[in-house]
Amino acid sequence: MNKLSKILSLLLCLCMLMGMSAVAEETAVQPEVSAVTELAAEDVIATINGENITWGDIATDYDALVAQYSSYYDMTQQANIDLFRAVAMENHLVEALLSQKAVEFGLTELTAEEIATEEAAAAADWQAAIDNYIAYFYPDLTAESPEDEWKTANAEAEGYYKANGYSPENLAEEYKHYAVMNKVQDLMVQDAVVTDEEVEAYYQQLVAADKELYENDIAAYIEYNNQVDMMAYYAMMYGSASEMDYAWYKPAGFRAVKHILLPVDEALMSAYTDLQARLEEQAAAELEPAEETAEETEEVAEEPVTEEMVNEAKAAIFASLADKIEEINQKVADGVDFDELIAAYGLNADGTPSDPGMTSEPYKTSGYEVCAASSNYVPEFVEASMSIAEVGGVSAPYLSSYGIHIVKYLADVPGGPVEMTAEQRAAKQASLLYEKQNALYTETVDKWMADAAVEYTGIIPSMTQLEAEQAADAAAE
Repeated sequence: MNKLSKILSLLLCLCMLMGMSAVAEETAVQPEVSAVTELAAEDVIATINGENITWGDIATDYDALVAQYSSYYDMTQQANIDLFRAVAMENHLVEALLSQKAVEFGLTELTAEEIATEEAAAAADWQAAIDNYIAYFYPDLTAESPEDEWKTANAEAEGYYKANGYSPENLAEEYKHYAVMNKVQDLMVQDAVVTDEEVEAYYQQLVAADKELYENDIAAYIEYNNQVDMMAYYAMMYGSASEMDYAWYKPAGFRAVKHILLPVDEALMSAYTDLQARLEEQAAAELEPAEETAEETEEVAEEPVTEEMVNEAKAAIFASLADKIEEINQKVADGVDFDELIAAYGLNADGTPSDPGMTSEPYKTSGYEVCAASSNYVPEFVEASMSIAEVGGVSAPYLSSYGIHIVKYLADVPGGPVEMTAEQRAAKQASLLYEKQNALYTETVDKWMADAAVEYTGIIPSMTQLEAEQAADAAAE
């Protein structure tokens, strides 16, 4: 729970209230710009339990909302300004109420340790903001840059933030204030609990939903899990975390396989892949013939690639490893453990594994899960994996851009619910708890606000007033 909980809630209401009508379309007739009402810092806009709320109290929050969301609204229109002012006012009324509750419940005092913690956090965040400003606007500054250049950049950064109402001192005070607010919020949500039974029920719901989606659509299952992998990769690149789970129900049709990957001489592989690529380009050009210029027709045409040339290059690769392939086949026939063969033959010239997946868990033990629709492996590996008739069998050698694959069919992978790990259960419990806390927070705030004595002076229209006006306009239309 944090300060933004109510802000986000109100903004959702704001968006539902106004919809896309607040976004000016290029072809729409724009209403005549009205004179925007100006407010003084001392203007009282509302009271709550006898405490005055002034425009000066909410002006900073209003400016922050405008900076973040005004691109969707025409802020020359009084109606949109009133809307943003109303949101800022409602936010501050809630904050003022929580501050009053902090006094009522005796939560306003922070210990020396708590104060030190908040001041340290504020100081660290202030310095981080300064550093970020300098890094963005002075990217050429280095540790070797003259001291006066650093002083200039630092002064400019501090001036920028101070001009926007921030300073190390008021940031520290704000952090301490919200430490008190967090105590109130903790009190508000202390009754929110999530039982093991609720987590299990949630898990069963996830399984049931994914079973309906994927039990008879293995391709959709693969596509979705590939998307999860992609989002996890992007999250890693940006230093964040992906919240997407793999599908909770696995369809039947997968088989577990392991393979020996034999590296190929680079020159032989390059010759083969180049010929293959040129043959594909020729085929594409025949389907969509390009217009030739006079200059192009005078150029000496490159010798066309034939299927025979590609096959000869492929045969040269197999010939270069024929002895090794024969050794492997003989050892397979003799019953040598396949893991031993991977360790002995699945190596690069420098002795490192040609496929590290075969020497690291979980694939070292369980192998790769492959089906005919697999798109996360090269087609030749999938074809080799699916070519084996029976469990325990080993494929013929198949060539891909990675090398030569000799695949063993370990077992059929049973379909059904995907087991939830202890870490995943803990994460789901935390997620459900957060949802309950948010619901309880909102419910408590609504009750407290209903019981509070709130009066609006009319200088800024309330959200209730704006909603009523919107409803009246809709009815009139």
